[in-house]
Amino acid sequence: MLGLREPPGKVRTFKIERLRSAEILREAYELPDTFDPTALLRHAWGIWYTEAEPQEVVLRFHPRVARRVQESRWQRGEETELQTDGCLLWRAEVAEPTEMLPWIRGWGADCEVLEPVELRETLMGEAKAMAELYGWYVSTSPEPHQTTVDDFFGGP
Repeated sequence: MLGLREPPGKVRTFKIERLRSAEILREAYELPDTFDPTALLRHAWGIWYTEAEPQEVVLRFHPRVARRVQESRWQRGEETELQTDGCLLWRAEVAEPTEMLPWIRGWGADCEVLEPVELRETLMGEAKAMAELYGWYVSTSPEPHQTTVDDFFGGP
C-alpha cells in the first residue's frame, strides 16, 4: 500500500498487516505518470527503500551452507563467489541493509557480515549480548587478526 509521509508528496510503503485503520476520502488520487514502483523498490530487500544510493552488502557463508545459499536468488543483482576454503562470498546492492537483519540472524554463525561496517557492528553487538545472556563474557572489541574459517566457525 502507498501513502504520503513527511515531507508532503513523498511516497512510503506500508506492510498491510500493520495498518490499524483506513479511511476512504472524497478526494481522488491518481498515480503520477512518472511513478515507477519497480525502480523505487529495485534495491529493496523487502519493502524498505531510500532516496540514498544503495549500499553494498558482503556476507561470508560457511561451506556447510554455501550450496543452500546458492540454490536461491535472494536479491536482484546478487553475486556469489566460492572461495578456495569452501566459504561463499555473497554480494548485493541493498537500499536499507538493516532490513536484512532477520535473514542474516537466521543463518547464525554460518554467516559473517563483512560489509557494511555498520551492519557488522550491529551483529557484533547482538552476538555479545546473546553470549552474555547465556553466561559467556567476551571482549567489547575483536582481536585485530586475520579471521580463518576455523577461527570463525570452529574447527573440526
